[in-house]
Amino acid sequence: MKKLLFFLPFISVLFSCGETPKQEVKSFWDQCDVIAKREVVNGDTVIVCDPKLIKQKKNIPLDLLVDSFEIIIMDNKREEALISKRFPNLYFTENYIGVTAYSYFPMKLFRKDGTFVRHIGARGQGPGEYAVIDAVFMDEKNDRIYILPFSADYILVYDFKGNIYPRIKLAENLLYGSTIKVYGDKKQVLVTKPISPETNYCVWIQDFEGNLIQGAKTSDYYKDVTSFSESTITHFRTDDIELFRFGVLNGNEFLYHYDIEKNKLIPQFRIDGDDQYIFIHELPNHFVVEKAQSTGTSDNDLFTEKLIVDKKTLRGCYFDGFETASGLILGNYCILNQVYGPNFAVLDFSSNVSEYIQKIKKESLTSTQKQELQKLKSIIEENDANDECSILFRGKFKN
Repeated sequence: MKKLLFFLPFISVLFSCGETPKQEVKSFWDQCDVIAKREVVNGDTVIVCDPKLIKQKKNIPLDLLVDSFEIIIMDNKREEALISKRFPNLYFTENYIGVTAYSYFPMKLFRKDGTFVRHIGARGQGPGEYAVIDAVFMDEKNDRIYILPFSADYILVYDFKGNIYPRIKLAENLLYGSTIKVYGDKKQVLVTKPISPETNYCVWIQDFEGNLIQGAKTSDYYKDVTSFSESTITHFRTDDIELFRFGVLNGNEFLYHYDIEKNKLIPQFRIDGDDQYIFIHELPNHFVVEKAQSTGTSDNDLFTEKLIVDKKTLRGCYFDGFETASGLILGNYCILNQVYGPNFAVLDFSSNVSEYIQKIKKESLTSTQKQELQKLKSIIEENDANDECSILFRGKFKN
């Protein structure tokens, strides 16, 4: 018995030595280079990305970013439901989808399954009408839809049935590219305004009567205000209010957060050494940068160069688009600029989606991807038999 006990550890060692060591599977971000660093700027920690460090170009698996991905066929049974513009602006609540496209058509309201409900307001100059839509905020809890027309000094107010309510006066006349967030319970509005010589506050909070409550003065953060910046990129994808000035050559411009309690802008992110026109989009766990230059002459082949930075690891890469479970790449011009709130979404015509499907390298797909691709093809064939339809790809960003 003593001999047996003596040899058992030796036998155990022999078996352990013979095991094949498991290779550690690297995550997507582990396969990317570190392309950013954290710097302290006036006491605030800022992520600074250096594009010169980027060595890789990959497609980004969409499931890295979103949950609850779904494909929705938008209702086109009635003429007023038709969406006549590629990549329109999209707004979501728990049960509704709002679609706008500047002056192409009035705001269209759909249920979350894609069923058309009604227009909200109308194009024109009469009560409850507008020429061009700049921004929308939908408050389903309080049964209100707020529409901001271009360069206006007021916000139009409706309910979800399309009834019109008194306007909200603004503390300043706005410029193209402004955004609004309405706190209905408090009867307050948060407003962002593009930087210009006439911009007193780049972000402020006011009441429904137009009285200023607080705001961040433009001159405290932007010294060069001789030119008009086309837009503030504020999309409310997180609980933070992010501000980025688009429309001027990037001069190490910060993406800021507006701290409501301290009533100040706090720098969060910037691109180092890139003097092009860029968009910076903040997602819950990533920053995405798009260079505004595009190639092509039509909506079908517009393109932007894109890069992504993971906030936690500071790793990233260039990328063409986001890859769905079917192998379809969603990644056209300014893909993140049309969606507001904590959602990833792309709305496109079925004919264009079919074109993208033709470009997929089928031989590189897994069996699961091939099955998902066949499902997508079947959806298009079933709904596109008589008339072209619009297809919504939607998922909620992971926190």
